[in-house]
Amino acid sequence: MRNRPAATLSILTALVAGFVLLLALPGQAAGAKPCWERVIDDWLNDGRIDGTYSVKCYQQAQKNVQEDLRDYSNVTDVIQAAMQDALRNPGKTGTGSGPDSTPGNKGDKPRTTQAAPPRSYYRRAIDNLGTTSADSLPIPLLVLGGLGALLLMTAGGLAATKRLRARKPPTPPTAEP
Repeated sequence: MRNRPAATLSILTALVAGFVLLLALPGQAAGAKPCWERVIDDWLNDGRIDGTYSVKCYQQAQKNVQEDLRDYSNVTDVIQAAMQDALRNPGKTGTGSGPDSTPGNKGDKPRTTQAAPPRSYYRRAIDNLGTTSADSLPIPLLVLGGLGALLLMTAGGLAATKRLRARKPPTPPTAEP
């Protein structure tokens, strides 16, 4: 097999171009994660987003959330709340470098959830019925059972009334003098 200088030169040129391209993209080539992935990883740590990221990172994170996380967790709500906080306080928005990337963020308290609204009369009645656990009777079944019992009592009352009227002999008409 003979050595072709033109082929060797083109392979060498391609390797050098690839190496230069690898150096030109240090963030992606060195294994650094995109900012949306850092946002999701921040949430995965403790269920909160402690760091400050740009609004663009939050938007990308919402677009790239895995389907199972979106369906079975509150990650989209937390990302939305963090994005709203970033929009409300534009001076606090970081560059996406991760937790506490802005100098003024060190003394801030973590966000807390709002208090739950007071329970309504309906909710309290449902809770008192004991239908909130999996082994209790569901409310639609209780309602249907009640309606069925009401219909049976109505039918029984009508049948009893009909029998009682059939037993009574009709009163003979009285003749007037």
